[in-house]
Amino acid sequence: ARRGRVSCAGAMASYPPPPDFYKLYGRDEEAPKPPPPVVGSYTAFGAEHSTEFVEPPFGQSMMYRRDGPGVDLREELKSLNKELLERFIALTNDVIENPSAYERRVEEITLLFNNMHHLLNAIRPSQAYATLEHVLIEQLKQKRERLQALRDAAAAAESALEKTPGELAKAVQEATKRAEEARAGAAPMAVGD
Repeated sequence: ARRGRVSCAGAMASYPPPPDFYKLYGRDEEAPKPPPPVVGSYTAFGAEHSTEFVEPPFGQSMMYRRDGPGVDLREELKSLNKELLERFIALTNDVIENPSAYERRVEEITLLFNNMHHLLNAIRPSQAYATLEHVLIEQLKQKRERLQALRDAAAAAESALEKTPGELAKAVQEATKRAEEARAGAAPMAVGD
């Protein structure tokens, strides 16, 4: 019965102990500050890297017309997508009929995907612009609605002030009641809105 059991202590002993630098983080001691970020170029895993952003050149052959005025990138993406589907069907046929010729089709599909990826990256700035425009329009709409509600409340307050004191007390009570009902039913406004 004991041979089937594995000791927990033996199982845990197979893991290595933590690195020694954990001792730098004691309860009462301050932890060492992290090193400053690397600026410029550095070597990691034998390869030279740079912290400056440089858009990599498109190393594949372009299968679409150049970007520029009069070129609809959506249409280019649609044509590349259609061609991708045709190449995929050709790949499935090649795998069935001649399995050794699939490599050329896979390279063609990879090239199509790279071209589509490059076109999608070219569209990203206009996508960000459209998203920002939509967000700003929605914020403007909300602010106009709140401004109109504020104007309506100010007009109601002015009309209440013109009434006699008895009517004024009644109007204040009604307004207080409406405000409490509105507060109970509506979410509070955000500070930045």
